[in-house]
Amino acid sequence: MNIMRYYIIRIQVDFETPREMPPLPSSGKQWRSIGYFQTFYCTEKSTEKAKQLVRDFYRKNEINPDACKFRFEHSVWMRGITRIEQLSMVSHELTEEIFGKRDQIGIWFIGEMEHYVSEADYAASMDEEMIDKDLDL
Repeated sequence: MNIMRYYIIRIQVDFETPREMPPLPSSGKQWRSIGYFQTFYCTEKSTEKAKQLVRDFYRKNEINPDACKFRFEHSVWMRGITRIEQLSMVSHELTEEIFGKRDQIGIWFIGEMEHYVSEADYAASMDEEMIDKDLDL
């Protein structure tokens, strides 16, 4: 008998070349992302099948998948998940409606892309912030 299992799968995608990102409300400046993390909740019969669901989603939805380095950062089988409260600490975007789809094979939750910057860009933004603070004094 094949039993459905629930999985949390987190991926990391590194871009071949940095991508220009729209300004954040806090800064108002464009910035460059070198990649992102993304979390998926899915139901399948095995870890490999669950990973394949996520890999297929990535290939279909990434702007230029061949110009990225894709890897699975984390894959966890969630045992005994029966209430949304058991996952509320993991994801604040998870709703009862989405959670109700967990018994269907497939991806039932897709987290936001969590973009990140290079160390050099981060250091440069910190330097800019310090200069801006000095000018405000």
